[in-house]
Amino acid sequence: MNTNVNASTTTSKIAMLKGFIDNNKTLTTILFLISISLLLYFPVLSHKFQMRWDDQWVVVNAYTEDGLTRSNLWAILTEFYNGQYAPANQLSYTLLYSAFGYNPFWFHLLGVIIHISNVILVYLFIKKLLNLSKGFKTESVTRIAFLTAIIMAVHPFLVESVAWLSASKILIYSFFYLIAIHIYLSYLLSKKIGHYLLVILFFILSFAGKEQAVTLPVCLLLIDYAVKRDFRSKWLWFEKLPLFIIAFIFGYITLLSQSADKAGLLSEAPRYPFYQNIIFASYSVTEYLVKCLIPVKLSYLYVFPNAIGREVPMRFWMYPAMLLIICVSFWGFWKKHWVFFGISFFIVHLGVCLHVIPISRFAIVADRYVYIASIGIFFLMAYFVDKALSNLKYKNLTIMLTFLYVLSIGIYAHQHSKIWHDSDKLKQELKELLKKRNDFQKHKANK
Repeated sequence: MNTNVNASTTTSKIAMLKGFIDNNKTLTTILFLISISLLLYFPVLSHKFQMRWDDQWVVVNAYTEDGLTRSNLWAILTEFYNGQYAPANQLSYTLLYSAFGYNPFWFHLLGVIIHISNVILVYLFIKKLLNLSKGFKTESVTRIAFLTAIIMAVHPFLVESVAWLSASKILIYSFFYLIAIHIYLSYLLSKKIGHYLLVILFFILSFAGKEQAVTLPVCLLLIDYAVKRDFRSKWLWFEKLPLFIIAFIFGYITLLSQSADKAGLLSEAPRYPFYQNIIFASYSVTEYLVKCLIPVKLSYLYVFPNAIGREVPMRFWMYPAMLLIICVSFWGFWKKHWVFFGISFFIVHLGVCLHVIPISRFAIVADRYVYIASIGIFFLMAYFVDKALSNLKYKNLTIMLTFLYVLSIGIYAHQHSKIWHDSDKLKQELKELLKKRNDFQKHKANK
């Protein structure tokens, strides 16, 4: 009898010790992610407002200055402003102004804090997802989650979302969006109605940050696929129905907000023909993917190659054909379970920014739109690094190349964040890029 009690006590103590060690590993990892992010983004805390690049109306406006009055809060919640509806984002500006006035330090500090929070949420999300799928060893789960998060923390493609105050909508929507995903994973384990209702609540809060949140129901279906839920189950589709209805309402609100500014699908504004939208979408997907893997020639502005009513330059016609060939040729690779999940996560979260549906966009590509979508590509990068590390022959080489990649993109991101110091610095960067391009074209023509 005593022997059994002692054995039970010993087992309990071992389990507690293991839990303590695992929790401390998680805490250590989180502290490391926070430290790296702060090291990279500390220049942003000294940045000014971009008073010649949207901050002069997105951040500095009457809604911000009118404070926390009942009438102003009602206006923030119910009015469209310059074709936008983002009450949660505007409320953050109003709260900061009420506490600190127009001191850019506090505005930027909030942005950096939310980005760090998102990095941590991604780390915990990947861990939770892979553990729930039950197809990975504990070591692989931790490694993939950490690599996904560290790449997100230091990737230069995401700098615009953090360093530009007018892009804070991206950070805020992503924060609530990632919380909704976490709660959904908890719902899959518990099946508690309270968790389901919280998913809906954070879905609403995410949309209040930015319209890109409408993708959440499809994202949850991808998570169902990742953990191998039965898609023949009526309950699986029944539980998604309210979310799709809400997403439809959100989509309609977005179109109304844009039409109020005489833009988007519901307006009579001139737009590109559908075949050109397909070309633009193919080009955009390619650019977003390439820049997630190899972040080069980043800019704050990527203009359309042609004006409305003009023909698309011939070189852009290759993108739809190229994507089609790649998809067909490597279909066996794309349909692998986790590859399909990562690529689909990437495509789904870019969906509303690919110009297939005419919306108010003046740039063919924008760094900020890839913020959530990039998680799918970063996950795949981490997944394949983990696969490579299982091969002892290439383990050291894999570690070295991974370290050099993360270090190089981190240095680039740190430098890239500095160009957002103010409008003069930002536009000087574009002038230098245009000059280099013109010089190259002249040199090519002379040859």
